Amino acid sequence: MNEILVEEENTIYELDPECLKRKEEQRQREEKRKQETQENDDYRMQKRPEKKNQNNMWIICLLLLMICQ
Repeated sequence: MNEILVEEENTIYELDPECLKRKEEQRQREEKRKQETQENDDYRMQKRPEKKNQNNMWIICLLLLMICQ
């Protein structure tokens, strides 16, 4: 058997190496996913900002046209 025994105070724990290995692989996958998400967020931040005032500008232009006529 390939178990790891850990003694803590008056208790002994048995750790399963396969379980530890799966847990480490899962942690690595989550870390990779987190890093990819961060890279995607960085890319989004570089994109051109949206024009939020565009609707207001159309209204102003329309009003100016109506006043000038």
